[in-house]
Amino acid sequence: MMWDLFLSRTYIGVFVAFIAFFAQAETSDEKAAELFKEGYTFYQQYYSPNAFGKFKQAAQLGHAEAAYYAGNILRRNHTYITEEAEKFYRQAAEGGDVYAMLRLGQDDKFCGTLRNCDYDREKWISKALDTALSRAEAGDSDAMMELFSVYWAAGDRTSALEWTVKAAEHGNAFAQYWLAVGLLDEREMGFYWTDAGRRADILKWLKASAEQGFPKAMLKLALELRDGGQLEEARYWVEAMGKTDYYDAILESGAAILFGPDAESLYGEGSGYGFAEPRPVEGAAILLALHRQTGKDAPLKMIEVYRDKLTPEIMARAEARSKELLVDTPVIYYLPKFGI
Repeated sequence: MMWDLFLSRTYIGVFVAFIAFFAQAETSDEKAAELFKEGYTFYQQYYSPNAFGKFKQAAQLGHAEAAYYAGNILRRNHTYITEEAEKFYRQAAEGGDVYAMLRLGQDDKFCGTLRNCDYDREKWISKALDTALSRAEAGDSDAMMELFSVYWAAGDRTSALEWTVKAAEHGNAFAQYWLAVGLLDEREMGFYWTDAGRRADILKWLKASAEQGFPKAMLKLALELRDGGQLEEARYWVEAMGKTDYYDAILESGAAILFGPDAESLYGEGSGYGFAEPRPVEGAAILLALHRQTGKDAPLKMIEVYRDKLTPEIMARAEARSKELLVDTPVIYYLPKFGI
């Protein structure tokens, strides 16, 4: 009987310790995720020192992606991979981050003035390919975009394009945007019989991305539609992108709504979206809210351009309205993970 009681208490003690261990691990993971989210917001606002502190703390709690971003900030600050950056990249790579593997696989111009990186670059490139390929073949569209970077780094532009197309077809909003802007437009990849055919695909993929709410696609689509004379649809996206968290899109939306048809007299033919009239209260409110959230001068400069037509009453109404806009919305720039 005593032996049974001892065993029972032992099992209970082990069970309690087991539960406590996993509860602590879960709390640690939650804290790391919270720190990463805070760091990522700072990073997307160009506040690198603030971001680095958060990423470093998250990395210390085992967050692989945070370690990648911490390494990236150090690399960008020094223009090469320092020993500290290498440690962060290695942690991220060993945690499965494909982009960290690619950083470790870059040529020696990134390894500092002494060229003393002692890791096997080919091994990391090979591991990046294997890691991304297995997930991509299982239908992971983010992994498909990782393969774009792997193949691009390897100089295989054809495979890079093919995997971007696959990611876009799988509904990846960034892939759709990047296919349209980066590959079909800027680099003019892929074969088309006519420029019109290429443009049709650019607009198709931009629209697919914009409809998923990707703000960079909304802005690019609005500009492309405006330049192509499709003003009614362009105006729709101007309105939509003003409600996002993307700085450039909000700025363009606020200015377009503020100026209305006067944009062309201010900035030249083709700069307007065909709005029937200016909407100074709404446009100025968007710009004032953007300035409040970011401290940037550009929104105020837009208002200043139109100052002659903004009465004290209009500005008072715009000020009041601006307090309802972008509340608790961190305004960011949508910086790519691997491109800078």
